[in-house]
Amino acid sequence: MRELLTSLDWTRLGFYKSVLDEAGIASFIRNEHTAQLINVLIAPCQPSLCVVNDDDYDAAMALLRPHHDQTASSGVEWTCAGCGEANPAEFELCWKCQRPQV
Repeated sequence: MRELLTSLDWTRLGFYKSVLDEAGIASFIRNEHTAQLINVLIAPCQPSLCVVNDDDYDAAMALLRPHHDQTASSGVEWTCAGCGEANPAEFELCWKCQRPQV
């Protein structure tokens, strides 16, 4: 077992776990329920995403890096031509109407 990352953002950890699950890399979220119960910010009690097999660590980090690297996007929002909704730069489809970016 090897820890990949620790975060109080439950949705991020869940998303990262789903990316690893899809790739067939066994993982789990340590302290998933404990941190909710005691509601503390003490690092050893915070939720952590871990790989079961230490040998999967490098592959897991490589899979998660594009999702975790906040500098990867250009930062320029685009406006959907269909519904006029503002979308983050990294979205290829409008989050509201699913129309592709043009």
